[in-house]
Amino acid sequence: MSRNFKLFLGAAVTFYLAGSMNQAAELFVLAGVCLACILGCYIISRLGVEGLLLRVRPRSGPVWAGKDVEASIELSNIGLIARPPVSVRVELRNATVDAPLEPYLFPLPGLAPGQAVTTTGTVVPACRGEYLLLEPRLIGSDPLGMFDRRGRPAESSAFVALPGPVHISRSDMARMLSEQTRLQMGARRRQTGEFFGIRQHEPGDDLRHVHWKVAAHTGRLVVKQYADGRDYHAAVWLDTRAQSVVGSGLGSSFETQVIAAASLLDALSETNLEIELYGEGLPGALQSADRGRSAYERALFALARVRPAGERSFAANTGDWAGFARHGATVFALTSGIEPAAIATLASLPFRGIGLRVIICGADAPEEQSAAQLEAERRLRAAGVPTVFAASPERLHRAFGELAALRASRGSGVPT
Repeated sequence: MSRNFKLFLGAAVTFYLAGSMNQAAELFVLAGVCLACILGCYIISRLGVEGLLLRVRPRSGPVWAGKDVEASIELSNIGLIARPPVSVRVELRNATVDAPLEPYLFPLPGLAPGQAVTTTGTVVPACRGEYLLLEPRLIGSDPLGMFDRRGRPAESSAFVALPGPVHISRSDMARMLSEQTRLQMGARRRQTGEFFGIRQHEPGDDLRHVHWKVAAHTGRLVVKQYADGRDYHAAVWLDTRAQSVVGSGLGSSFETQVIAAASLLDALSETNLEIELYGEGLPGALQSADRGRSAYERALFALARVRPAGERSFAANTGDWAGFARHGATVFALTSGIEPAAIATLASLPFRGIGLRVIICGADAPEEQSAAQLEAERRLRAAGVPTVFAASPERLHRAFGELAALRASRGSGVPT
């Protein structure tokens, strides 16, 4: 009950009791006026949300975590009387990451019979994931603010917020690649490989590879394909095992891993290397080497939806994935570092000709887990694996710079 409702109800009771004790008709009238005000406000608040048709939809196009998202709000008066101004309440719920509901309230103008209005409201997804604009409702009120009447819930709508990548410079990305990958990139013919055919242009394809002569004849954009590009590639291995996650929700180590993966794939897609993304629970098609922005965008949508629900150990997964890695390929492993068996497996991979780099992602962890992460970094560096630690997404930019400054060696990952 609102404060004004309590005041008017208390006044009505007081006037009634005083009138009964003093046999004063005027006080009964005042009590009736107070009750009439309460009844009138109740009816007005109810009419404010009846006879209105509400529709809320997010705008189309890519949506980035932490950025403003415009939602289209359409309100129509399908009744026979004018409606007072109302507000629409929307709750933003993340169905992927454990995060609190985010409520939003948008004021809307009054409407004459048959009138409609379209406006926009802004919501901000806190992190990546599949979001629901959950059951938008009209909130009607009255002139005295006694009642807040909720209307029937409108249809929910959904959108996907993509993880925002951290920028990695071209020079840092080149220095993070294994020596053999860099040599292969420098030795390939005409920077692309050997031409063997054409295919339909897809969004994200490099315009430098468009076959303009064929496009002029056919009226359709086509791009050249090259045969030997599969000799040089880079892979990202994501630890999705639920038991390996440090922390929870927005501040978990897994969220740092996802942003690190998006950042690496973003930078790798600009190098014209073929990229692969491995992770239990991710689409298997992402393990097939592909290049360009279109490959990156497919991986980005998968990363937006992935959950730490893996059941196999990261040690078992990396052992399997290593069998698909070509000799000299660059592999970035992203893990929390608290699984000792996985650290032992990763430390052995350089001896199999894999150019491994490891980013240990942390969070506010208990002392025991923090010690395990530091020990994992020490062991991997001692095994010659360039390894860095990123405590949060805000520390990733610095971690990438540190990783670029490290080189692989038999004794330790040491600065170049």
